[in-house]
Amino acid sequence: MKHFKIISTFLLLAILTDACGQNNSQSQTGNAAPLVGNWKVSSYMQNGNDLTNQFNGYNFYCNQNGRMAIKGNGFNYDNCWWNNFDDCCMNNSRYSKNSMFHFHMMDCDDNSFLWNLQEDWDLTKYDNNNLYFSCHNPNRHCTMTWIRAK
Repeated sequence: MKHFKIISTFLLLAILTDACGQNNSQSQTGNAAPLVGNWKVSSYMQNGNDLTNQFNGYNFYCNQNGRMAIKGNGFNYDNCWWNNFDDCCMNNSRYSKNSMFHFHMMDCDDNSFLWNLQEDWDLTKYDNNNLYFSCHNPNRHCTMTWIRAK
């Protein structure tokens, strides 16, 4: 009987340790922001109009700290940034479908089409190579897709 209690205790500890290890790895994976990396706009639709060509030649570099640089066509905008409202406002540790992001465009020319990105965007879907956004503003009918740049 004594051996049964000892074995049962060790089995219970092993199960609990394994479960805790799995939760930690899930939260670490979930904390990695899907925006981090080098991206290109592969689709930008506004009010039914395809405006993707405006973004040809531009790369978007997003780092884990919320900094974003946009480079292309002879322009470098290094003072842009992004934030995730799930992280800063709701203190959620995982990114999920429908996470809301805001892009802050700095140093852009006043007439730049890049200002169209200064908006709240819902991340509606993502995988390792694509990010799918929909404008959060109900008065703007915009969708955007980013593809990982190589």
